[in-house]
Amino acid sequence: MSLDNIKISPFLVKELYPYSLIDTSVKKNGQLLKKENTTDIKFLGANEKNILILVYEKAQLFLGDADLSFLMNILSACSITMKDIALVNCNTADEAFYEKLIKAFAPDVVLFLGTLPQELGFPVQIPNYQVQQYNNQQYLCAPALQILAGDKEQKKQLWLSLKKIFCIT
Repeated sequence: MSLDNIKISPFLVKELYPYSLIDTSVKKNGQLLKKENTTDIKFLGANEKNILILVYEKAQLFLGDADLSFLMNILSACSITMKDIALVNCNTADEAFYEKLIKAFAPDVVLFLGTLPQELGFPVQIPNYQVQQYNNQQYLCAPALQILAGDKEQKKQLWLSLKKIFCIT
């Protein structure tokens, strides 16, 4: 085993570094917004491009290694990095989660992967892969990453929707 190839799971990173490694101040259009108290919402990323990705995972803090790797590949194809997003696992969401998320992250884009907007208190219902505008935000729903990873047709549908949202030619 070489020291150049050590892999650390997201859970272990969280345990090793209990304080944020990423600045959690919220920016919109390059302007620093009032920093909300986001300590009660755990997330990965720095939210620099105000892209909120909501997942539902019971067994992991955020995502398992395979799902996180798959998500990173999707983001990379869209020229997006973890610095650009806020990844939130909604397995502990309460009824007022919509308001908390909007205040904490000021998203321009909200992606639901394996969860539904109405389950989180969002005032929209969206069919899978349909890009929906609401309240100056773009919304997209898709199945969970585990389902997408194993289904070529669903990956294709997701890609077509992401191309619309992120203006990819």
